[in-house]
Amino acid sequence: MTDIAKPKTGASVQLSPEIAVPARPLTAPARILRPYLRGGEAAELIGVSIRTLEKYRCTGGGPPFLKVGFRVLYLREDVEAWLQRHRCQNTSDDNYVAALREMPSRRNRS
Repeated sequence: MTDIAKPKTGASVQLSPEIAVPARPLTAPARILRPYLRGGEAAELIGVSIRTLEKYRCTGGGPPFLKVGFRVLYLREDVEAWLQRHRCQNTSDDNYVAALREMPSRRNRS
């Protein structure tokens, strides 16, 4: 076996003094610009767990989704519109009061 040090993530691999190749392909911008998000990406954008997003799909209240075969997809515009509808100006805002009503009571948990 040879003992060749592997480059750390994000580091550049030097082929020659003139050429530097990134260690990881730059695919992140393509993912950001996709119109459809997978469940994990939508959950990350909203700021909730994947399980919470699954619960929203069953009980309602979450952003609209598409079911394509076994995959669940969210249109980025729908997720962003859902977030805008839930914006609050202050704690007296109707959206804030409605969100509090939807939250389960901590006293009733088993």
